[in-house]
Order: sequence, then structure tokens, then C-alpha cells
Amino acid sequence: MKKICIVTTRHISYNPRVLKEADTLHALGYRVTVVTINNHAGQSQFDDELMQSRQWTLKTVNFRRTVPAEKRKWLRLSLKQRFFHLLSRITLRFGIAERTAEKSFDDLAALAKDERADFYIAHHAEALGAASFAARANDTRFGFDAEDFHTGMEDMSPAYYALITFLEQKYLPRCQYLTAAADGIAAAYADKYGVRRPATILNVFPRETTEQKEVHSPVRFYWYSQVIGPKRGLEMLIAAAGRIHEPFELHLRGSWHNEAYKVELERLAVECGCAEKLFFHDPILAKDIIGDAVNYDVGLGLELDVSINKYLAVSNKLFSYLMSGLALILTDTDGQKGIYSAFPSAGRLCRMNDTESLAEAMRFYIENPGRLMEAKKAAREAAVTRFNWENESARLLENIKPCLA
Repeated sequence: MKKICIVTTRHISYNPRVLKEADTLHALGYRVTVVTINNHAGQSQFDDELMQSRQWTLKTVNFRRTVPAEKRKWLRLSLKQRFFHLLSRITLRFGIAERTAEKSFDDLAALAKDERADFYIAHHAEALGAASFAARANDTRFGFDAEDFHTGMEDMSPAYYALITFLEQKYLPRCQYLTAAADGIAAAYADKYGVRRPATILNVFPRETTEQKEVHSPVRFYWYSQVIGPKRGLEMLIAAAGRIHEPFELHLRGSWHNEAYKVELERLAVECGCAEKLFFHDPILAKDIIGDAVNYDVGLGLELDVSINKYLAVSNKLFSYLMSGLALILTDTDGQKGIYSAFPSAGRLCRMNDTESLAEAMRFYIENPGRLMEAKKAAREAAVTRFNWENESARLLENIKPCLA
């Protein structure tokens, strides 16, 4: 039985793409281990809950600052990373880039090497070095899955851009397997590094049996993400909500970016006159996202052109809305337009950074519950027939099998 090791630098509870990949490969008979970091006590509790229902293996490098037994290691790794950060101003060679990008690089690479896997898959650019080291030590091969266009992220300093570019330029040509979460991301990697174009594997969800609920009264609009924070279109959403006088509800789910942003968003809601229509919800486990979202009517995908990545990517929230049977309102980024074109009857497009365009789309569904119900049914149909993990996982296997031959 072949063994596959997935190497990442995120908690699995905040990385549904890794979960789906590990679940699929395990179900097909491969021995699967996910090697990652454990640096957040709250997120590790979610990890533990997820692993209770799984039979593949999770191994972690533990350095949680808030756990007394691990605080010293956290401090040591932080000082070590700071040292390599200073060295990176001189050169990125000789393993300096790898240790600057990920403070637990040496431990992560050693953990991956000890798995003696037949194939390694890196998720996130910071994991490329560890996966390559482990593959080389075990005389095998490795690949890379690009969930984002990492050098196209917002608020990236010139130094960090150079760091990630160095890592990708060094390791991507060595990969026997390249996949990406959107066509635009795949094209961007091929254009920038001259590598073969990664295969697109959309960040969709497995089919779930859900109840197709009737339109609620008043209509419930829904937005979720890991973080409720700036540059996600929420300020535009609150302003648009303030222009709508008909009854409706607006629900946001996620962890707050910080307390200051919460205060600011609540202040804006009061200023716009829609505070009583606004409801906030705590984050939930990935396995509960679909079942929870059926309690709403319209899913909001309000990506902005704040970065190249945001413009090219297709958020997994879009696909969760579809599987839950929610009508969609999406901003017209390149990534979202590409998906929307496959199911225009399931939603409406609005212009980026255009408050009135968003308000008009919301108002349409408030005033036309019959059309909203049609859109909800079309969304569910699109998920069941096309945009689901059962379909996309076939592409995963198509690309990974030659690497394991």
C-alpha cells in the first residue's frame, strides 16, 4: 500500500482543502499522514475534534505560546527565525529562505522525512522546502498544490515577496505534480515561473444531503470567512444594507480580526441605520458549514481587487453556498465571473467597490421571493451536478496516480 505525506503549515481545521485531499486518498486505500504545525491552542481543539472521525494520521510540530510546556520552544523557534530573518537581508541561499519563511522548518522537515512516504504533497509555499527535503531524503518525489497565488497576496512587503518568489522559483521546477485551486491561479504560476500549467482542482465540497428550505421572511443574507476583517467587502456591504428600507437580515460568521475592527464595523452599522438587521456568529467546524448555511437564503461573495490573488481566486465560501442551496450575490472578480458563467440562474453579479450595485442585487431578491427560490434551486443543482468534490477528486487522482506508479 503506497504512502502519501501531505506537508502544510496551517491547522487542518482551517484548511478544508487538505482535509478533503487526505480523506479522498485514504478512502482509496493509500496510507495518508498530514504533517503540519500546532501553534494555536484554540485551533488545535478544532483539529482534535476533526481527527476523532478520521483514520488517517495527523502529526504536528507543537509550539503553542499559551501552553506552558511549549512556551520555551515557541520562544526558541521565534528567536531562531528572527536570526534567519536578519541573514535573509544578505542572502536567501543555503536554507536561509526556508527557515525565514517557517520558524519550525527543521522540525517540520524532520517529521516529514521520518514518514518515509512514497510521495509528498506540499500545501502553501512555506511548506515546499520541507516536502522537498523529505522527498530527497527518501529518494522519492514531491508535488505542490497552490490554493492561492502566494506572491499575489495583499499587504505583502517587498522582502516577503522576494522570499516567497525565491522558494517557488527554487522548488516548483522540481515538482512532479502541480495543481491549483482556480484557472487564474494556474495560469499565473505558469506565466511567472515557466513551469507547466498546474491542473485546476476547484475548492469545492463533497455532496451533502441537505434540506432545500423555502425563502425566509425576512430574507436572510449570509457571509462567512475564517476572519471578519478589513478588505473583504464588509464595509461596502454595511453601506449597501443601509440603503435598503425593506425588512431583511444580514448574518456574518467568523472570528474577529481584532476588537478595534469589531467596534468600527458596529459603529458603521449604526451610522448607516442597519445595526438592528446585523447578526454576528462564531466560527464553526468545516464539517458543519454546509448544514448550517441552509438556514439562510443568499450567500455573499464580496471579493475585491485588493490583490492579484483575490482577483484570480475562487473562494471556497462560494462553493459552500452552492451546496447549501443559497442564491449568490458575487462581485465581478475574474475568478468569480468564471464560475458564475456556468450557473447564471443561481445568482447575480455586482460591480466591485460599487455600493449601489450591491444594494440593487440585494433588493432584487428581497422584492422577488419567487425568483430567489428559483435561484436557490439552481444553486443546489449546480453543486450536485457539477461543482462537488466527487467530480473534482477525479482530477486529483488523475494527476497523482502517475507520480505513484
